[in-house]
Amino acid sequence: MADHEGVAAEVLDLVARLAALQVAGGYEGTLRAEERLRAVAAAYGQRAEVTVSAESAVLSIGGATRVLTHPPDIPRLDRVSALKPWLAQVTSGRLPVSEARARLEAIAALPAAYPPWLRVVGAMLFSVGFGVSIQPTWQEAWITALLGLAVGLIQAGIQHLRRPGWLAPLCASTLVGTVVLTASHQGWVHGGTIALMIPALFMFIPGDAITMAMLELSTGRYTPGAARFAQSLAALGTLALGPVLAAAALGLDQSDIFDQPVAPTLGPAAGWLGWTVFTVGVMLVFGMRTRDLPWALAVALGTYGVQLLTVRAFDSLTGTFLAAAAMATASLLLARHPRTPPPYVLYLAAFFVLTPGSHGLRGLDTWLGGHPVQGLHDLTQMFALLTAIALGILTAASLLPTPPTAPEHPHTKQNVH
Repeated sequence: MADHEGVAAEVLDLVARLAALQVAGGYEGTLRAEERLRAVAAAYGQRAEVTVSAESAVLSIGGATRVLTHPPDIPRLDRVSALKPWLAQVTSGRLPVSEARARLEAIAALPAAYPPWLRVVGAMLFSVGFGVSIQPTWQEAWITALLGLAVGLIQAGIQHLRRPGWLAPLCASTLVGTVVLTASHQGWVHGGTIALMIPALFMFIPGDAITMAMLELSTGRYTPGAARFAQSLAALGTLALGPVLAAAALGLDQSDIFDQPVAPTLGPAAGWLGWTVFTVGVMLVFGMRTRDLPWALAVALGTYGVQLLTVRAFDSLTGTFLAAAAMATASLLLARHPRTPPPYVLYLAAFFVLTPGSHGLRGLDTWLGGHPVQGLHDLTQMFALLTAIALGILTAASLLPTPPTAPEHPHTKQNVH
């Protein structure tokens, strides 16, 4: 009995440590988190009662219970990739629990994939790549490069000083708003100010979190979905406030925060080049392994290509639905090979290609800029796109046969010491 209780306690420690990592990287969603945690416990002959929400997890094994909480964030992509072979070895019964715990701690302690200066460069590429994909002009390219560099420095500084996470988007959006509104007021730039501001702030837009929230709501996980959606709206609100504060500080009218398209000057290849540059930025900002980049880039460009074709053939919502379904199908199928990255690493950049979050920030800024009708239209478009993306992903996932997470193994219960 004592030995059984000791095994249960050891397994609970392992599952709790994994749960802590999953909750901290909670933007990957709760849809399969509970399944993974139960599978790890089952690999060592234990039955786990698990409930995972947006910012917490409750685990019970052998009569003992653990409660873990952590604000969710985008997980380090190198850690997500490292967890894939670890999970495969654990659930196939090839790792004793003590070794599994040691390897999990090693994954949690992985040093940053890139130094701070490269992450700043990544923020600049992130900004330029998205900027030229939505407004392919030389003006957009050089302004978003400068602003993206400034935002990257702000983000790196806030992280180095260990200040609250919400401070970086507020400071960055205020600075970006100040620079763009000043340049527009002086006549140094032309076109709408919103299209110049959003790309530099795009790294803070919770597009994947909003999409995951809609996925959770669509599958009946109302508590984590609602919490994640509320958090995403709060993040968008923080970003939208910056330009308003900038306008007030400059003594400008909020109507200077407006959206107006500019004729493209970079040619039809700008979108493909933009999303390529953007995906490299994703690699540097979120710590993707360099060997995972070609896979993520293929999914991102494939999603962009499908969206281009289907939007032209049908309409925006239908095209987004089909592009999301294609993205999910490609990610889930590719991830089944042992040497390919896990689905989240494959589809993170592609999530941004579908850009539901940018519509939300655009709508809030347009609304606060004194254009409520256009702002409401952009917000409505965001909700419509969210629904299309969520249903596209769910449709693809439901039509694909799901491989078992925890295959039966004849020696599972023996590999505990």
